Amino acid sequence: MFMLTGSVHFVYLRTELIGMVPPILPYPDLIVTITGVLELAGAVGLLWRPTVLWASGGLSLLLVAMFPANLYIAVNGHATSPEDALIPRTLMQILFLSVSLSIWVFYFRRRSRL
Repeated sequence: MFMLTGSVHFVYLRTELIGMVPPILPYPDLIVTITGVLELAGAVGLLWRPTVLWASGGLSLLLVAMFPANLYIAVNGHATSPEDALIPRTLMQILFLSVSLSIWVFYFRRRSRL
C-alpha cells in the first residue's frame, strides 16, 4: 500500500496531492515530494527486518502528520469522489494506522528475540 501511495506522489495524482496540502503550509510541492519519499522508504524498510521498527514507527507518525490534509480536502469541499469524504478517509487512515502500529508493536515486543 505504501509503495502505491508513495509512487503517486510523483506520477498520476501529484497535482491532486499538492492541492490537498492546506494553504497555511508553504511549498506544497516540496511537502508532497518529501512525504512520497518517506512513504517509499518506509515501505522498503518494512521488508528488511533490522529496519522494521523504524519503518513502521515512521509510517505511523507520517500517517498522523498527513491526516490534516485529508481533513482539509473533506471539510473544504475539495473532495472529488465519494471516498474523499470525511468518514471514508478517516476510516481508511484508522485502518492504515492500525496496521502500521500493529507491526510496530509486534516487532517491538519481539526485538530481543529476533
